[in-house]
Amino acid sequence: MISTDGILITLALIILIGYVGDYLFRLTRIPEAVILMLIGLLLVPVSHVVPTKYVALLRNLAPLFGDIALVMIMFDGGRRISFRTPISSSGLGLALAMLDVVMPSALLAVVMNSFLGWPLVYGAILGAILGETTTTVIIPVATRLSISDSMYNTIVVEATFNSVVSILLFYLLTILLTGQFSALSYTRYVISYFSIAVFLGLIMGILWLLALSWIRSAKAYVVTIGIAFLLYGVVDLLGGAAVVAVLIFAVIIGNHDVISDYFGLRLNIDEERLNIVEGELEFLVRTFFYVLIGMISIISLYYAILAMAITGVLLAIRYIEVYSIVRDSRFSTLLFALAPRGLTAAVLASIFLNMGYNPYSTYVFLVTFMVIIFTNIISSGLLSLIVKEKVKSEEQEMKG
Repeated sequence: MISTDGILITLALIILIGYVGDYLFRLTRIPEAVILMLIGLLLVPVSHVVPTKYVALLRNLAPLFGDIALVMIMFDGGRRISFRTPISSSGLGLALAMLDVVMPSALLAVVMNSFLGWPLVYGAILGAILGETTTTVIIPVATRLSISDSMYNTIVVEATFNSVVSILLFYLLTILLTGQFSALSYTRYVISYFSIAVFLGLIMGILWLLALSWIRSAKAYVVTIGIAFLLYGVVDLLGGAAVVAVLIFAVIIGNHDVISDYFGLRLNIDEERLNIVEGELEFLVRTFFYVLIGMISIISLYYAILAMAITGVLLAIRYIEVYSIVRDSRFSTLLFALAPRGLTAAVLASIFLNMGYNPYSTYVFLVTFMVIIFTNIISSGLLSLIVKEKVKSEEQEMKG
């Protein structure tokens, strides 16, 4: 029998591990994702410190935390879409974000089918999951680097929107697994799927802005996140694309200043407090997923080799897309290095595992676990080399 005390101790342990991981990241610069997943690996598959019955319970909670994570990712991504930002300055980031997801999805569909006999759709799903580059690593790194505003904007836009594109493509592909579709019926289903979300996202966003013009409570920022969760649940129950509804809602909330100026509204949204609440929720969800993935993963040489090969494919794709689009060699080198996979990949892999399309759900999950580790280690190493080279060149300039 599973005791309440045991559950609370396990959850407390995961939260404490999250703080330890954050501390070790600041101390060693080893990516937090790698630290947390390796700790999870040590706790269960290696040492069996946490009983398997509690791990099974945590795995059952993964869909709930997955939905919470998706809401937070889309809410954050939507709020970063600014109506004030010129399209020209974010165009490169948007183009890279699309290529980050579409190219791996298309190529891995063919590669996994040709070499391992996977059905095309499962290879495409794996590519969609591995298409994101994690904002939790990239944005802090970009903030510390001495780069131009346009470079920083490109990096942030790419890292934010490839997560959004990754989630959308993932759900479009998983729809194909639910039944037999003709091209026409699939198109109709997708249109219906998105129409519900777009309509309700717009309505809820506008209504909530009007409500905020009357609300003067200091807790309005917490309620705003609560409305995002409510919207996700309602749209999902109605059979719509819940993540799209949250994205549109977030775009409206994120541009409240522009909209309020246009319509003459007086809004009470404390962006700083909203970011704090969102950041704390993201910390809990991120810690849960990284540790859980480590706990339920299998130590396998086969999956390690397969993940290394797929990481090589992802790096090749990254090299081609970056160096074919970006002409500035210094910027292209930095962009190439900023390619660690993270929270979105972990969440989508966990969601796909719980969908139960075995054996491919398990294959995708285990490969994703290893790819997250490999890409974070490689990215961390490349960034260290770039920083050292930059410091060296600056010292030479000072001497000259």
